[in-house]
Parts: sequence; structure tokens; C-alpha cells
Amino acid sequence: MDKKFRFFSNILIIIAAAMWGIDGVLLTPSYFSVFHFYNVEFIVFVAHFIPFIFLSIFMFKKYKYLKVFTLSDITYFFLIALFGGVIGTLSMVKALQLSEFSQYSVVILLQKLQPVFAILLAAILLKEKPGKKFYLLALVAVCSSYILAFGFKSPMLLEKNNVQASLYSVLAAFSFGSGTVFGRKVLNKYDFSTSTFYRFTFTALIMFVILLFKKELGTVYAFTANKDMVFLALFIAFFGLLAVFIYYLGLKGTSASVATLCELAFPLTSVVLEGILRHRVLSFIQIIAALVLISSILYLNFSNINSEEKFEKS
Repeated sequence: MDKKFRFFSNILIIIAAAMWGIDGVLLTPSYFSVFHFYNVEFIVFVAHFIPFIFLSIFMFKKYKYLKVFTLSDITYFFLIALFGGVIGTLSMVKALQLSEFSQYSVVILLQKLQPVFAILLAAILLKEKPGKKFYLLALVAVCSSYILAFGFKSPMLLEKNNVQASLYSVLAAFSFGSGTVFGRKVLNKYDFSTSTFYRFTFTALIMFVILLFKKELGTVYAFTANKDMVFLALFIAFFGLLAVFIYYLGLKGTSASVATLCELAFPLTSVVLEGILRHRVLSFIQIIAALVLISSILYLNFSNINSEEKFEKS
């Protein structure tokens, strides 16, 4: 593969990861800090409904797959949307809301636990046995995550919001990891664009049902009455969708191991932005814990990638 093409692909992944960091620190938290809008369910619904409308217009032909979907296909797409879309995003946005007066970057760094859950769930659901070092490294990752979130203090001594934000972030990491495992079953049969289309479709549908059940559709009037908030919602939706497509465009020209390194632009962007714009800097012990967490996750990723490559060659 051409070196210039590989370099360009790596840059695309870094750009996409940085965009996710910008969203986590500046964009989505604006609902809370600027507009004082705290309806998490509606925020998540809008974040998926707008891309769903856009994708339905430009990828209308994807609806043809509804005729060929098996019950298994529908089940997996539903599970991807439920975990990776609904539970994961709801948990993440709730964590950001609770972190409004603390540190967004801690919540985002805790997302690096996602591969731990993905590998563990793959072992349970897909019968993919992790390496011998997995459990030790997973324990290191969990311990460093604890120190990152709570330091050496008991959670009982910390503010309730900080503890809840950390727990929601871990739940989000578990849910996104689950979505990744279910997604692997789908990607063996359908391409990325089809999987993305139905992920947004199913997620928007599930969130719509949740809003109906909670009788919160009246929020639509309050939301649409504020043009600035509507503009924010549109911008976040298209910003996030663009990041996804940039990421997968870059992934076509680089290896999974290099992509893992490039994705570190996500937490790095979050930490830098929060330090510069909000003057919230990680403590020394948090920095050490973050480095240990990221190092252990990187090792897990590379070990998992290597084992997959060996399996594919055999």
C-alpha cells in the first residue's frame, strides 16, 4: 500500500477521533451549560433522528434490505441499536450532564474501558477465547479507571454527581463494547454503510417509542421554539455523522493496530480542550492512572488484533 495513502488514512482517523473529543467537551455539553436543557432522552433521540432523516434521503435504496432480512439479522440490528445506540448514548450523555461542574475528560477517558468489555463479551457470546494475559490487564485497566475517577478516596466521600457520572460512563463503555460485538456478526454479512443506516434507523425508532412511553413528545414544542438549540442539534448530528464516515474512510487504508493509536486523539483532544477552555486539569495521580489505563487498553487491542490475524491466516 502506498505510504502517502496510509499517512492520509491515519490523518483521517485522527481527525475523526478529535471530532469526537470536541463533541464530548464542547458540543453536547452545550445543551446543559448554554440552554439548560436536561432532557437526556430527547437529546439522544434528536442525535439519531436527524441523521436517520438524512440517510433515508440519500441512502433510500438501503430499504430494499428489509425484504431479505432474516429474523437473526433484525435481532442483531436491534441489539446493536439498543446497546450501541440507546443505552450507550443515553449513559454517555447522562454522564456528561452530571459532569457539568466537574471534568468531562474523566468521563471520556473512562470510555477506553470499552475494549475490555468487547473482548470479554466476545469470549462469552462469540466463543472467542482471550489470551492468558487478558484478565490481568483487564484488572489493571479497571483499577486505573477507579483511580482516575475517584483517586485514592472512597466513592462514599465524593460528590454524588461525580460517582454517578463515572458509573454512567462505565455503563456506556459496556454498552458500546456490546454494540461492537453484535456489530461484528452483522458486518460479516452487510457492508458498513448498510450497518450504519440501520443502526440509526433502529435507534431512532427505539428512542421514539421511549419518548412516547414517557409522554415526553410535548418537549418537541419547547425544543423547536428555540432556534439556537435546533441549530445546535443539527450541527451535532451532522458533525457526528461526518466523523463516523471520515473514520471509516480512514480505516480502509490503515491497519486496526495503527487505527487504535490514532484514536487516542479522542481522549487527548478532550483533556487539552477542557484544560484550555474550562481550566479543568487532571491531577498528577489522574494523569498517571490515565496513562496506565490507555497503555493496558492498547496492549489488549494489539493482543486481540494479533490473535485475530493469526486466526485468519490459519
